[in-house]
Amino acid sequence: MKTYTKFLLLACSLLASSTFAQIKGKCVDQYGKGIPYVNISVKEKSIGTVSNLNGDFFIENPSIKENDAIIFSHLNFEKKTIKIPLKTNEIQLISKIESLKEVVVSNLKRKFKEKIVGTKTETDNTVTYFNSKNLGTEIGKIITVKKNKVYHLKNVQFNIPDLEYKSVTFRINFYRIENDAINLIKENGIDNVVKITKSGMVKVDLSEQYLSFEEDFLVAVEWIDYENNGANANEFNIIRFSSTVFSGPFVSRDNINLAWESKKLAMNIGVGIHLRVKEYSK
Repeated sequence: MKTYTKFLLLACSLLASSTFAQIKGKCVDQYGKGIPYVNISVKEKSIGTVSNLNGDFFIENPSIKENDAIIFSHLNFEKKTIKIPLKTNEIQLISKIESLKEVVVSNLKRKFKEKIVGTKTETDNTVTYFNSKNLGTEIGKIITVKKNKVYHLKNVQFNIPDLEYKSVTFRINFYRIENDAINLIKENGIDNVVKITKSGMVKVDLSEQYLSFEEDFLVAVEWIDYENNGANANEFNIIRFSSTVFSGPFVSRDNINLAWESKKLAMNIGVGIHLRVKEYSK
């Protein structure tokens, strides 16, 4: 009987510890409307996801435990942290109130030239790909800004040589580099969301965002949604990006609240991302 009792207590303990392995809910604004593409991550763990177009989210991972903190982040809303267990399935986020940036008007005419920076390639022989199944995973490329120059961004492009999904949705993010460390906070003016349904070159217009960099910066592609191809559904599908040798380092992170990792792959393969910029002298 004692042995049976111990076994029963152990079974109950295991059941209790696993009840937090599945977290689901909905991100809403102050009016109850679902917020799409909110970054949701477990604090200090490489576990995360992104809410869908309706604001719904679901995380399943045996490493999630009671009292873990869930962080909700979005460009247009205040960051929110809630400990597990969630008291409600509806997570209300508060809109950010931001002051307008100071605009300096000058009649000084500056010379500029348009140029391509980064790695331009459409090859399917050398590729890099997402190595995480978490929505919210980012991979990116460091762009070096020439001394005493300013890069004003016009567009960003990368190539998907083979798409194994019916559709994939990305968010394009930019991060400043300070003291050789990549900032964790996005520099985006807006959410740069692009949905693709076929392989080939992807181009995102940035001309209306007035994004400029005087120092080196990171451009990153974030995986935020996908739709499986019914006849070809496979949990091991991957998203490939054209690349070339000696275009690294390879920079990535599993969710928005983790530090960036810079890795040197074989032959220093990076990510094939390039931008059209206007180059000014300071």
